Parts: sequence; C-alpha cells; structure tokens
Amino acid sequence: MTAVPSEPSAAAGSDARSVVRNSAASVAGQMANLLVGLVSSVYVVRVLGKDQFGMYSWALGLCTIAAAVANAGLDNVIVRDLARRRDKAPEYLLSAFVVKVFSSCLCYLGIALYLRMRGYSGIQLAVGYLLCSTVIAESFNASCRAVLAGLERQDLSAVVSVVTNVLRVGAVVILVYSGYNIVAVAWVTVGATALTLGLQVAAIRGIARAFWHPSLAMSRHLVTVGATFLASDIFLKLFDRADYIMLDIYKDVGTVGIYGAAYRIIEITATIGYTCSLAIFPIMSRRVHGSKEDYARAISRSTKYLTIFGIPFCVGIFLLSRPLMIGLYHSPLFPASASGTCLSILIWSRIAAFAIVPGQQAVAARNAQLWLLPPVIARAAINIGLNLYLIPRYGYIGASVAMVITENIFYVLNYIIAFRGPERFNPIALLARPSIAAGIMAVVVLWLRPYGMAAATAGALVTYPLALLALGAIDSEDKRILRALVSRPQKGGGDLE
Repeated sequence: MTAVPSEPSAAAGSDARSVVRNSAASVAGQMANLLVGLVSSVYVVRVLGKDQFGMYSWALGLCTIAAAVANAGLDNVIVRDLARRRDKAPEYLLSAFVVKVFSSCLCYLGIALYLRMRGYSGIQLAVGYLLCSTVIAESFNASCRAVLAGLERQDLSAVVSVVTNVLRVGAVVILVYSGYNIVAVAWVTVGATALTLGLQVAAIRGIARAFWHPSLAMSRHLVTVGATFLASDIFLKLFDRADYIMLDIYKDVGTVGIYGAAYRIIEITATIGYTCSLAIFPIMSRRVHGSKEDYARAISRSTKYLTIFGIPFCVGIFLLSRPLMIGLYHSPLFPASASGTCLSILIWSRIAAFAIVPGQQAVAARNAQLWLLPPVIARAAINIGLNLYLIPRYGYIGASVAMVITENIFYVLNYIIAFRGPERFNPIALLARPSIAAGIMAVVVLWLRPYGMAAATAGALVTYPLALLALGAIDSEDKRILRALVSRPQKGGGDLE
C-alpha cells in the first residue's frame, strides 16, 4: 500500500480524539435511531403489511426530495463556517431559520399540489399530507444539527435524536398494537419532529452564550454560498428517492414496501459513512487554511480508515442479506425473501462510498464544491433514465440494479472530476489489502453461516482484523495514532489550530 503521510502523534491524537468522540457519538446515536426505527418498521410491516408500510415509505420519499429544496443548501456552509467562527452559532442558526421559513413553506405547497394532481385519496393521501408537513420542522432540525456539528458537539444532537426516536417508536408500537393504522404512525412522526426541534434549540442555547439574533447579511451569505450545495442536494435526493416515487407510479405501494424494507439496511451503511465524515469535516475546514501537509494527512487517513471499515461491513451484509431480511420481516403479510434479494443487490451501491466520502468533504472544505456538482447531476440523470426503463419491466429488482449502476458511476466521476488535489488517492494501493482481507473474512462467514448469523458475525469480527494485521494494512503511524488516541491528553494540549 502506498504510504500515508505521517504526522506528529500529539497532533494526530488531538484531532483523533475529536473525530472519535464526535463520530462515535453520532454513529452511536444514528445507529440507535436506525435500530429503534428498524424495530418500528419491522413491527409495522408484520402487523399492517407491505401496502401500508409502502405508503409510509412513499411519503418519506416525497419528504426527502422536498427537504433538499427546503434546506436551501445552507447546512454545509454552517458546519464549515462555524469550525472557524464558533461565537457566531446563534446568528448562523437564526439566519438559516429566516431563509427556511420561506423555502420549506414553498416546498409544502409544492407537495400539496403534486398530491392533488396525482389524485391520491384515502389513507395514502392522509399519510402524504401528514408526513410532508414535517418538511418545515425538519428543515429547522437540519440547521440545528449543522450548528452542533460545527461546534463539534454531535453528542448533544445524538442524545436528542435518540430520546425522541425512542419515544416515537414506543408510541408507534402502542398505537399499532391497539389497532390503529399507518395514519396514526404518521401523526406520531409529526409530533416527534416538532419535539426534536424544541430540544435541539434548547441544547444550542445551553452552549452558545452569544446574543441570539438573525442577520439579513448572514442570510444572504448563506444563500449565496449555499447555492452550489443546494443544487447538489436536489440532485442527490432526486437520485436517492426518485425510485420510490416511480415504483408507486409504475407498480404499487406494496412494491415500494418491499424495496423500502431493504433500503432501511442500506440507510444504516450510508449513515455510518456520513456521520463519520461529518465529524471529520470541521477538522478539514480548519486544516485547509493551515499546513498543506496536515491537510493532506487528514484526508488520506480519513479515506484509509473509512475504507478499512466499509468494505467488510458491506461484504458481510451481502453474505447475510437473505437470512437477515427473513429474520427481521418474515410475516404472512410481507414477502421477506424478496426484500432479501433486493438487499443483496443494493448493498453493492455502497461498498465504494466509504473511500469517496472523505474526499467529498475535503472538496467542500476548500470551497470547491462546484466540482462536486457534475457527478451529482450525471448520477441523478442516469438513475432516473435507468429507473424509467427498468422499473416498469422488473419492479424492485430493476430499481436495485439502477441504484448500483449509477452509484458506482458516480464514485468514478467524483474521483475523475472533483478530486483535483490531495483527495486523489491510488485506488489499487488503498483498496487491495482491505479487499483481500474482506475476501478471507467472506470465506469464514460462508463456512460459519450454516451455524447461524451470530456465529458468522463473530467469525467475521475476529478474522478481518487479523487478516489486516497479517497483510500489513495497519502501519506504524496507525499504531502511533491509536496510542495517542487512548493516551491521556496533556494539560493545555488543544486542537491543531
């Protein structure tokens, strides 16, 4: 493997502690949310069936696309700017709220017009209106999360989201058990979104002591700088959820339910990569204005570590996809094996994402996000075209294949077009040893799979790290960073500023 630049252990330990604290808190919080949400979706699927779950997934798809417009591209700007101007947190938050009052209300009106034009009625119409009303509060929540990320306090955001999600899921289970349908689940989601907003604002007030007032100049700055992020977000969400909308149009909401159940697992892999990269982003934003060597180290180390984690995670899900989905969703009302097939295809859309995400964050950190736009536009266009061809013919299988093809084209385009500095890495040097180690792990998993998922998972957790060590994928600098990470920081030893 090509050597990754070394850096002083004290500096490495300082940023490593920040990344690990924030990414661990974020990943733990997001994983708790996703697992708790998984419990909810499993229960809803088993009791209410694929059609009602499909209605819920379809409405969430609409919300996700609308949220990209409602967020107006502001949140990445907030994270990046607050990494250097932490005293401005309240001003950034309230200025973002001013913009989002207008953008989110316009989005809700657009969704209402779409629902009317499509002629939906009954339960599906009610679920659509209810869940799409969360676009307004959720756009504010996104800015709160961005402020906490910029302050490197994602632990607070994680705690709030876990608390509200546990309450939400508890209420969902009680209502469904009591005989209520998916409309009640949508009402609970609306309430949980509003509660999350209140708690996040209270958390920010507790740590940001500056005067709370919006700024028209700040709002203009956020809109101007966020324009390229907005374009990227719109095309990203179109790619991410257009398949839900087209499955509903060309097939039915039951097909959306089958596809959506598998996509819940895919969201877990995406969340891990995103939350880890979000913890890295403030450090990238600081280092880009300092030493070029330090900046390059931050990118290369982040890319290496996320790749080492991501490859075996995705391979493991592929090998266990069918028993996983049957174990979770098996019910007379739901074809779990079909979702297992879906998952076994979809997971190949995520395996290279872990190597690309740190570079994307680095491009954004040096304010070159315009280079990220062409790959995003190409991905959305290719995905929509493939879905228009494949979904009417092959249903959820077609949607899964379209996702895999376009995601991997997207990764290659990012590497070629957007990575124009230290984000560019040697793919063979970076991927070879983790891929070989994952192959050894796969053999062990296949050998142990007849003995159950627990045995196969345990075998993977033991085999992969040993294979990495045997192949020399962990170098001396990795060990120094680990020692610095676990060592006690010296008094007065701060960040790398």
